Amino acid sequence: MSGEVHVETLPGGPTLLLRESHLAPVAELQVLARVGAADEAAGEAGLAHFHEHMLFKGTETREVGEIAGAIEGAGGRINAWTSFDTTCYHATLPSDVIADGLDVLADATQHSIFDAEETAREIEVVLEEIRRSEDEPHHVLSDLIFSTCFQSHPYRAPILGTPESVASLDPERL
Repeated sequence: MSGEVHVETLPGGPTLLLRESHLAPVAELQVLARVGAADEAAGEAGLAHFHEHMLFKGTETREVGEIAGAIEGAGGRINAWTSFDTTCYHATLPSDVIADGLDVLADATQHSIFDAEETAREIEVVLEEIRRSEDEPHHVLSDLIFSTCFQSHPYRAPILGTPESVASLDPERL
């Protein structure tokens, strides 16, 4: 196993990091965007998190379900997460189909569409996620700590957004 990380800056600014390991025939691919909840303006709470959801809802060439289906059909899994400063889209799959994984993640992060019907459906999904989080003591405590400690800093806003801000999202605004 090599611990060396290869770094290359691609045209347009994206940075590629590669660390080879031959412990298992598996590849982990991640696309990290330097945007998160702390980048949201007033009334936009939850926008980065909502984008995270929508990037799996179809592209110019893949229908709803085909993004996850392509990765899962190759024996992998795909997911994403949002923090205050970063949104990450990632896939873990057999290393012999790494090109397929790269194609899917590149397509999802560059060519996603924000269909009005899918947006409306996903608003309901995220609103339910917010409701569930209100029943999780660690999540409630975390939101309270951040809103108390960061009274004038963007970290005060919840990553998931508020029911009001999420309900107000529409495809044109997105």
